[in-house]
Amino acid sequence: MYASFRRSYGPDPFDGGGAGPSREWRIKRNCSLTPRQSLAATVFLMALVLAIGVAAAFAFGEWLALPFSMLCTVAVGIAFIAYCRHATDGEVLTFAPPFVIVEVHECGRRTIHWMSAARLAVSLGDNDGAVYLCDGWQRIPVGRQLPAAARAEFVRQLRRFIVADC
Repeated sequence: MYASFRRSYGPDPFDGGGAGPSREWRIKRNCSLTPRQSLAATVFLMALVLAIGVAAAFAFGEWLALPFSMLCTVAVGIAFIAYCRHATDGEVLTFAPPFVIVEVHECGRRTIHWMSAARLAVSLGDNDGAVYLCDGWQRIPVGRQLPAAARAEFVRQLRRFIVADC
């Protein structure tokens, strides 16, 4: 699990001028393999399982090994597709007064939420391990990829920066 914090001073992207400070948090999964490496490892595993199934069927006459290896290969392929759908999951929180913009990337979809920084409440969920950003009727879970200690530090940072600048 990975989170990074960036603070920048530059032109405010919301009013076209001014030098307002903006802060950005990027929270994303910690994938140790690149997509190409992951695909290569999965294809190698699938080919190895099929080769063992074919060898067992023709060399030893164990014909049930062949359909079992095909079933195993299909299961590994489905697991790889499920992994790929969530490999890019994460959130980007941009704090540029008077707004907090939350971009949620989940299953290949991107959702953008605009929240008022003055009314924003930050709470730590008990059961599901998420941080909730609440602005009136909006309640957005973020930080689900973070471990518990990093999640608590993330909540402290959010509260400190948002309360200090509002």
